[in-house]
Amino acid sequence: MHGEIQKAIDHFNKGEFVKAIEIFSSLIEEDPKDPYLYNNLATAYFKHGKADEAIDAYEKALELAPRMQELYQNLADIYIYKNEISYALELLSSGITMNPGNPGIRYHYARILAKDNRFNDAIEELEKVVDQAPDNIDARYDLAQAYFEVGNYGHSISEFKVVMEAHPDSADIHYHLATAYEADNYLNKAKEELEKTLELNPRMFLAHKKMGIINMAEGKNDEAIEHLRKYVEAVSDEEEKERILSTVARLH
Repeated sequence: MHGEIQKAIDHFNKGEFVKAIEIFSSLIEEDPKDPYLYNNLATAYFKHGKADEAIDAYEKALELAPRMQELYQNLADIYIYKNEISYALELLSSGITMNPGNPGIRYHYARILAKDNRFNDAIEELEKVVDQAPDNIDARYDLAQAYFEVGNYGHSISEFKVVMEAHPDSADIHYHLATAYEADNYLNKAKEELEKTLELNPRMFLAHKKMGIINMAEGKNDEAIEHLRKYVEAVSDEEEKERILSTVARLH
């Protein structure tokens, strides 16, 4: 059977999903109690654009292995693809009940809550994930973003700092930390992080826009003009370009 499984996987990796489906289906006839075969069949169905068939296969796998974490996550992803968010959340909630000590399902659950703009609920779940897995930097990043969305800038800053320790050379993290500092009215710290952002990625022109806005708020018009002009150089949206150039003209 192992050779046939590998053959099906090879077909899958080549994008030959129909052949993979045929082999996995044949293997299930031989061993109808193997949840991994149903999981693989479901994945092949989904890649082939057969979402309903994939759901049936994942649900069969869950009957056989109700504690198998990836099944909840894979099936939830299909419900999200079908824009059936409530089903995805209900499924993952059941998965958390079955696997309370596993932060992976809870993290998946929290991310869907955030995508559904339920940030306070997402924060509650992400805090639990971080308690269970404090080294989960992705969870801390999402937690920082969720804190920002609800206006808890102090906690957002704290989490972004943790993420930055793990990724000190990420321009993206420095930019997000700068945004949180700006929102919390720590403008000098925001500017420090924006400078670091531009050191790491000189083409991250949104940092120039934000630097221009902060300098403008501080009455430092020359510095504001310099950064806003650099931002305009990268803008393709003509309306945005006109707005910025109009602002620059008023600063002279």
